[in-house]
Amino acid sequence: MLALLRDQRRAGAGEHAAPALSLPLRIQPARACALGWSPDLFTLTLLVGNASLRAEDGALLGGPVVAICAEYDRPLTSLSPPALAPYSLARARLQGVPALRLPGGWLRAPLRLETTHRAALAPARRDDALARAGRFFAELEEAWRRRLGSVLEIAWPVYGPEHGGPLLDAVAGTPLLELPLR
Repeated sequence: MLALLRDQRRAGAGEHAAPALSLPLRIQPARACALGWSPDLFTLTLLVGNASLRAEDGALLGGPVVAICAEYDRPLTSLSPPALAPYSLARARLQGVPALRLPGGWLRAPLRLETTHRAALAPARRDDALARAGRFFAELEEAWRRRLGSVLEIAWPVYGPEHGGPLLDAVAGTPLLELPLR
């Protein structure tokens, strides 16, 4: 009950809560601090079209999928590990929208999602980013003249900078582009 109240307080009026499922958190807060980042865990929002979730083990299935990061306004070129395209959604129609193959098959395990960490915070202006991403998916469906299928919201855990600078990807442990989180 207390956890539910804490989550409701964290997501104020008119604000979306962080997605329930997340990419696997590999970098723990203590390690982030040792690397020079803040121990505050944030979640960016990935929208993945044409994907489904296998309920029994949290495996992400489907393919090819289209994935974008709402807060960065960029398509992804990979989901395992997550990697941003060098161009924005505004240029994606000219540059191309990458269709990604999800890991899995005979020799590779599927990408398994986990429950989003309870201490993770949603970045400021998340609602605006989700609205822009939703418009992009609507334009993409119109341009392709077909439905993308279900769109899953997945959290991408990141750590904020301690004193300004890039974010730290908590999945792969690599620095990302600068982005205001608060």
